[in-house]
Amino acid sequence: MVRQWAAEGVDLNGIQKSLAGEFGVHMTYMDVRFLLLDYGIEIATVAEPAPVKKEAEVTEPVEEAPAAPVSGGKPVVTLDELMLPGTLISGKVQFASGTKGGWQIDQMGRFAWNALEGQPTPEELQAFQLELQMILSRA
Repeated sequence: MVRQWAAEGVDLNGIQKSLAGEFGVHMTYMDVRFLLLDYGIEIATVAEPAPVKKEAEVTEPVEEAPAAPVSGGKPVVTLDELMLPGTLISGKVQFASGTKGGWQIDQMGRFAWNALEGQPTPEELQAFQLELQMILSRA
């Protein structure tokens, strides 16, 4: 079922909720992510139809500069000076692809993302985990 949901473009949060609702299997967001990584399951991207523009809205396309790689492809992981309420530790991350967001670990050791903008690749997530382990071993 997980492969089918991923092929349909269901995101990690949706898969997490479906596992709990249909099978009674409660997993953290990261556990679901690891499950997909372990079994080589990739979430299909569902192409959204382009919005129809009125003639008055049609403008010349603006070329955006590509996002500059961050620190040679490694994610930049920082710790918050003031931890978020209810967390043991929290911080921010900027991935080489431009994806960024906040992360937290609560008192039960559960990991969660805060305001993640974009979807990091599996390789970026692995690099994030290694970087976070290094930072936490120094803290």
